[in-house]
Amino acid sequence: MKDWIALNMTPGVGPRAAARLLERFGSAEGVFGALRSELERLRLRPEAVESIALRDRHEEAGRELERVREIEGADVLVLDDGAYPALLREIADPPITLYVRGRWAECLDAPCVGVVGSRRCSTYGQNVALALARDLASRGVTVVSGLARGIDAAAHRGALEAGGKTVAVLGTGIDEVYPRDHRKLAAEILEKGGALVTQFPLGTPPVAENFPYRNRIISGLSLGVVVVEAAENSGSLITARLAMEQNREQVVTQPID
Repeated sequence: MKDWIALNMTPGVGPRAAARLLERFGSAEGVFGALRSELERLRLRPEAVESIALRDRHEEAGRELERVREIEGADVLVLDDGAYPALLREIADPPITLYVRGRWAECLDAPCVGVVGSRRCSTYGQNVALALARDLASRGVTVVSGLARGIDAAAHRGALEAGGKTVAVLGTGIDEVYPRDHRKLAAEILEKGGALVTQFPLGTPPVAENFPYRNRIISGLSLGVVVVEAAENSGSLITARLAMEQNREQVVTQPID
């Protein structure tokens, strides 16, 4: 476990570099047992080679795991863990660690559908997302979304209103709720049997470059993704494109602006 968390924290190692390392060495433990010369042949960034060779993230990784397990209902799943979500493992370059909180196993064992859309949605779009999520949740489907304002929030609330399950995928650490005015919504998701999921270490703040990774997880956990209103070049359309690349179903509820 500590090796996987350390690899996830290694500077210069993103999902693609991690995939190359795991393909070559078989496991996170194998990566940290590799010779410096073997690492250099993979054309990694110099800081990644240095960090792996020195194993300089392991102490931090140990502290990270302790801190996660001090949070009620939280844990870390790693790629070779049998509990790691099977659908997510199928995508190209899946996250090697997944921070989870709440009743994640129950939520992710059920069929999952992503519902995403514009933050600046119309009342019509909000109502569509609410009704759709209510219907899905009432049929035993877990509604997956990104806790953003607008359509995402409506999707989570619709699932909760139906007494169903919903998973919020974060672009931050599992201890950071963004936007901050959705802390109450996140708490309600946990209280009512839902879950929070992220690939980012504790304390990771909301940084724009992280949200596409969140979108990959939304589509990766889901059998399909429904887009309810989306602006051109929006994160919601990125999620739909990712769903297509991952061979998942995509549905758009109305023409996109």
